[in-house]
Amino acid sequence: MRISYAPMEGITIYCYRNAHSKLFPEGIDRYYTPFLSVYKQHAIKKRDMREIAPENNQGMEGRLIPQIMTNKADEIIWALSEMHQRGFEEINLNMGCPVGTVVSKHKGSGMLEDPAYLDELFAEVFESEEIKHTALSIKTRIGLKAPKEYLELLPVFNKYPFCNVIVHPRVRTQMYQGEPDMEIFRWAYENSKNPISYNGNIFSKDDYDRIVSEFSNLKEVMIGRGLVANPGLAREIATGKSMSGDELKGFIEALETEYKIEIPADESIMHKMKEIWFYVGGNFKTTDGSEIGPYIHKIRVSKNPADYRNAVRNLYRSCGM
Repeated sequence: MRISYAPMEGITIYCYRNAHSKLFPEGIDRYYTPFLSVYKQHAIKKRDMREIAPENNQGMEGRLIPQIMTNKADEIIWALSEMHQRGFEEINLNMGCPVGTVVSKHKGSGMLEDPAYLDELFAEVFESEEIKHTALSIKTRIGLKAPKEYLELLPVFNKYPFCNVIVHPRVRTQMYQGEPDMEIFRWAYENSKNPISYNGNIFSKDDYDRIVSEFSNLKEVMIGRGLVANPGLAREIATGKSMSGDELKGFIEALETEYKIEIPADESIMHKMKEIWFYVGGNFKTTDGSEIGPYIHKIRVSKNPADYRNAVRNLYRSCGM
């Protein structure tokens, strides 16, 4: 069963993926890019195109899946052709992003509002010549407001030969809160005519083992926040070897180095790293038994790169894993 790294906007950019694949090469079968917005002029921003440039993804051949953001059939068809020309055999359509500015444009999880429109859209896509050369997968939630909405969505998906239907069993209004709806996911798993994959709340090897024991025929398990919090999680799942403190420190250092390729300003890199620390900070424990929170807080509220570096050094001096 494949393990894939979920796309996380602003986090899993190519700099991050390169650092991760170099330091934790075991366990990850595929990386999905953060979404590339397709515009009505049939174009993707140069900044987004850097996400899939070969020079930025060395060693990723066959493991990188571009994810696109659009709600128009002609734009999906164009993206299928464009990505095929760039050597990709599959693209993934984002139908799960819960951010308000995306949903208000009826993109991301906003597309789930109208199953009839989705039917028309996919009918046009799967009648195109382009779909014969590039496979299409979708990453979707189970609805906007209520899990029962998926009862109308899955029959639409079943009409078309997607190479993978990745289901995050939450509705849009939940964002990332609350528990995934495993009853609806089981129904989807049992009734999908397409290969189905699971995404959501995999934070440990035990979480992964529980999912694959319950759903043994999944095509893949996609992990996002759990891998940002524990970059060694996929390796631990695959080999049993857990991440050490030195490995995490080395990853943080390597990540800063990789960010410098794309982000020249130290202050901008600091802001990126502060977001990473929101996730990885929980790995550390103080040596004197006090709360770890104040150390992470110091990092997160750093005003400038010097303050940030001092806060990180202070945590390393006083904390371990």
